[in-house]
Amino acid sequence: MELNRSKTDFDKNVDFMQISINLKRKAYKFIGMGSGRLVFDMGNGYVVKVARNQKGIGQNKAEYKVALVDDSDLFAKILSVSEGFQFVIMDKADKIKDITFVWDYFNVKNNHELCQTKKLQDISSRYGLLFSDLTRAVNWGQINGKPVIIDYGFTREVRRRFYLPPFFRILRR
Repeated sequence: MELNRSKTDFDKNVDFMQISINLKRKAYKFIGMGSGRLVFDMGNGYVVKVARNQKGIGQNKAEYKVALVDDSDLFAKILSVSEGFQFVIMDKADKIKDITFVWDYFNVKNNHELCQTKKLQDISSRYGLLFSDLTRAVNWGQINGKPVIIDYGFTREVRRRFYLPPFFRILRR
């Protein structure tokens, strides 16, 4: 994936030191977690994704790489990323109840048909996204009534580097 935008395209006025202090003071509402990250509502239309380990750093970096080059309207936008990828600041999306919200938007009847849509085929191929992630409601949200992918850091590369046993990492190079 070619990175053709610079870091200056992201907001440099984000004070990550203050965000870190606010996190320690529990000033942000906790809204979710995964194997590598915690997610907090900043109360200003954004969430902060905080890496808990190397898996989380890898996921934050993967989302950053997608945000640098993506021109679709399928992803929640990233406002800023900290040096070292400890933090990602992203548009806050409302939760969706189930995946049928996404099916209705794409005019499909099931996950198989969803994965066959040109848009999802394109982004999966272009960014190494896993269809198994794209069919889970928890990875989608909605902004302005439209579905957006809110968790797009678990790519094929992240899975290979951080989640597969060492033997399988060698085989998948």
